[in-house]
Amino acid sequence: MNEREAINTNRLERATEKDVDKVFEVIKADGDWLLKEKGLDHWSSYYTREIMENKVKKQEVYLTYKNNEVVGTISFGEYPPDYYVLKNREAFTDPKAKALYLSSLAIKPEFHGQGIASDLMNFADSTAKSRGAEYVRFDCREEYGDLVNFYIKRGYKKVGSFVEEEGYNYLLMEKKV
Repeated sequence: MNEREAINTNRLERATEKDVDKVFEVIKADGDWLLKEKGLDHWSSYYTREIMENKVKKQEVYLTYKNNEVVGTISFGEYPPDYYVLKNREAFTDPKAKALYLSSLAIKPEFHGQGIASDLMNFADSTAKSRGAEYVRFDCREEYGDLVNFYIKRGYKKVGSFVEEEGYNYLLMEKKV
């Protein structure tokens, strides 16, 4: 699947610097929802417009649209996040294997449950394969059970965990693609 191919929404495009506000709008809406509905404040307290601008500059960030409205975003890169200490990286099945590292996946709350996150994860899996990566890897909040189950149903496995300085519990997840 290429980045312009329809994916159950209407289109998927790589974000550019002119799209930072659109990316941040999705991240903020999903972060606000996480706080209100799940009591999880890690996104609302971490993700700023500046952080999303840096992601757009340093990683691959994509926006997905439905009827010309931005409804979701996914970010990934070929290197693990800076906060993965050696112990985190060594938890992966083959730590030295080529991998695609997801750093954010967000869907506007009014579009939850419409298959958009699944489509974006399929896009990440196919992108990893097409680039010769063996794995897709990321971390997610352990307390968000529905999301953890979403990933497990998609074939991802829990391979480790860590606690962030703020006391948030995270699972390290990966899938061989």
